[in-house]
Amino acid sequence: MTATERITVRPRTVPAGRARVEEAARLLAGLAGRLRHGRALHPRGLVVAATLQVRGGSRRPLGLPVLDEPGEHEVIARLSKGGSLPGSLPDVLGLAVRLPGPVDLLLSTCGPLPWMLLPRTGFTAGPYSSLARYDSGTGSVRLIAWPEGMRVPADPRLLPQALAREPLLFHLRAAPKGGPVTAVATLRVHTALPDEDVAFDPVLNSHPALRQKPWLARLRRGAYLGSRQVRGAKVERGPAS
Repeated sequence: MTATERITVRPRTVPAGRARVEEAARLLAGLAGRLRHGRALHPRGLVVAATLQVRGGSRRPLGLPVLDEPGEHEVIARLSKGGSLPGSLPDVLGLAVRLPGPVDLLLSTCGPLPWMLLPRTGFTAGPYSSLARYDSGTGSVRLIAWPEGMRVPADPRLLPQALAREPLLFHLRAAPKGGPVTAVATLRVHTALPDEDVAFDPVLNSHPALRQKPWLARLRRGAYLGSRQVRGAKVERGPAS
């Protein structure tokens, strides 16, 4: 091969169309954050301390050790309202959990169809779902959390008093495509941390064993970045990112 025949290797760049999608999500989230004077996504919520009890021994492990191997972990989570509806009016509610790593899982209240958002009247009124499926080490899977405990209306301000009486439980299950639902872990939410402001990010804090769909990852990357920029928040990152 002569000098004129050598192949030029150019740095890998993000296609313009994908970059525009991510930038549009960032700008829209930034605008929403400014209008809400805070978080663009799930603006009203409470950070809580929780204990994650992992069942382990699943016939279809996810490939994520913290959810595959039996054990107990002290974690933080956040219960929130998706919109800006006041008081305890029904809303799409959120459950964000930071696993060791860190790895952030974000779930929202859903209906009988786990890919469909559904407003709820209380934090234990129905299941939470990852909505979109993950590509895991054993195939396509969706994560679902089923709550258990006292009824707490959909107002984060009522959570501290409720948790002072008794913890809330969320049973995390994996629903593989075309396979039976399997128990993964139980999250025991027990203590309010009212002074905490944690920036959860399911894209920066992710794991190769739970891969999000590329289109969803682009939207989330831009949206969470725009929300953080408005309020000057930083996200914790670890080696699993």
